[in-house]
Amino acid sequence: MDKQKAKRDLLLLAGIIFAALLVWVSFQLINHGRADVALVLQDGKVIASYSLWEDQTAIISYGEKEYNLLMISSGTAFISDADCPDKLCVSQKAISRKGESIICLPHKLVIVIDTKEEGEVDAVVY
Repeated sequence: MDKQKAKRDLLLLAGIIFAALLVWVSFQLINHGRADVALVLQDGKVIASYSLWEDQTAIISYGEKEYNLLMISSGTAFISDADCPDKLCVSQKAISRKGESIICLPHKLVIVIDTKEEGEVDAVVY
């Protein structure tokens, strides 16, 4: 009887692991989305859009001397340098998935990953 119970327990465990894996894969396929662009918002307005599929560097200026250096490399975007006092934006991880963002409060800057839609961007609300 103990061997039968052990077999049933293993089958139950394998079934739970398989179901969890199936849910995880489904979630990844549904929510991953095709991220195409890094939108740059300053003071709540879209000021630039950069393709994630083209490696590039952009200097985003705010005011006379303030800046953030946006790097796009291998489908990811990150801030490599900034002159804000706390530099929290520089320490944030690289972003690549739709909805992920990097925020620099002193410069009122938000970098957000989105998908390229047909036509122009009407509005962005976050």
